[in-house]
Amino acid sequence: MNIVSQYGKEIFAIVVPVFTFLMNKYLKSNAKISFGQLHNFSYLINEPLRNPDGEVLRAKQLVHTHSYVFMNEGRESASSVEIVFNFKPMYLNIWPSRHYELKEDGEDRYIMVFDYLAPKESIRCEVLSINNDLPEILSVRCKEGLAQKIRYYPQKISHPLLLNFLRIQVFLGIATFSYLMVIILQWLIVKTG
Repeated sequence: MNIVSQYGKEIFAIVVPVFTFLMNKYLKSNAKISFGQLHNFSYLINEPLRNPDGEVLRAKQLVHTHSYVFMNEGRESASSVEIVFNFKPMYLNIWPSRHYELKEDGEDRYIMVFDYLAPKESIRCEVLSINNDLPEILSVRCKEGLAQKIRYYPQKISHPLLLNFLRIQVFLGIATFSYLMVIILQWLIVKTG
């Protein structure tokens, strides 16, 4: 305990800036874009592919689909959200319907630019291709930074009473931790003062 009473002010001087840095880094309100693939599927269609003369090129056809979701999980709007596909998709659908600009670069990449994405707003993008490969997403970014790719899994929905109980437990844990931090800082100040 001699170390704490002797170097308490120095320890306190180091802990406070580190704690402030961590609070600013993880609790600061900013735009945070994430995206992921909800599902994909390939349909085998028992309909022949014919050329203009009526000759059968293939006995069966393949239809490939991808479903993506883009979400702003932050507390501020994300501006100039840019989604880059490897090449132009055969069919593409955006839900909810929104205005976006289309661009192509020198390598024929297909770029969709949305003006903004409000906090907690999401966009779904459905891509479909018949007898061809689907384009992959190369990057998603906005003016505030790069998007984070996340994985989506089907999840069982728990009972609301259980969720509210867990929320109360988390709140009590945070309150207890905060109270203990205040008590430790008071003790540190009293021992060094």
